[in-house]
Amino acid sequence: MSDRFDFPGWRFLGAYPHQQSDDVGSWLLHHNGEALLLETPPGLSVDSVRQALEETGSRLAYVTTSHRHEDHFDPETWLNLRKAWRKATYLLPSRHISPSEPELFLGGEPLWLLKAAKHSRSDIVTVFRGVAMTGDIELGTLDAVNREVAPKLKAESMAFLRDFPDRTGYGVGTIVSAHLNDLRENVDWKSLFTVA
Repeated sequence: MSDRFDFPGWRFLGAYPHQQSDDVGSWLLHHNGEALLLETPPGLSVDSVRQALEETGSRLAYVTTSHRHEDHFDPETWLNLRKAWRKATYLLPSRHISPSEPELFLGGEPLWLLKAAKHSRSDIVTVFRGVAMTGDIELGTLDAVNREVAPKLKAESMAFLRDFPDRTGYGVGTIVSAHLNDLRENVDWKSLFTVA
């Protein structure tokens, strides 16, 4: 399962907590010696992160999750990481609902955390090196598995995501979901947001 979810600058750590296909994936995004840990599910260990950092020759600069649901953000995992890497910046997704796109630089490479509520009010889509990790957001529909986000806000969020390449001039060619059930390469980003 591992190689399928590795992309340039994306080191797949595994699916947690049980390495099953519907568990939550965790990645180390890295470039020029800096890294961001994406997703902190139950079962992710400090040792797994440390090993990936050593293998990529990176230091941990940032830690974040796609949203604040327990299977993506485990408080115990988060606390263990904070104890192990005190100098890293921990970016916990906010429940604040307005779309935004903070841009970070990871080893000089741009990385976007796109706030776009659809599955939860804290949803973040992470874009790095042409890959977007969508969390639990299903693209191409305004439906969601819950009613946590109002329909109007879902529509605004999807329009915000759709227009990302136009605003930034940055292309997305691959998408992957946090539960590893949606992996598409060579995508036409805008067409992913067409709702029938």
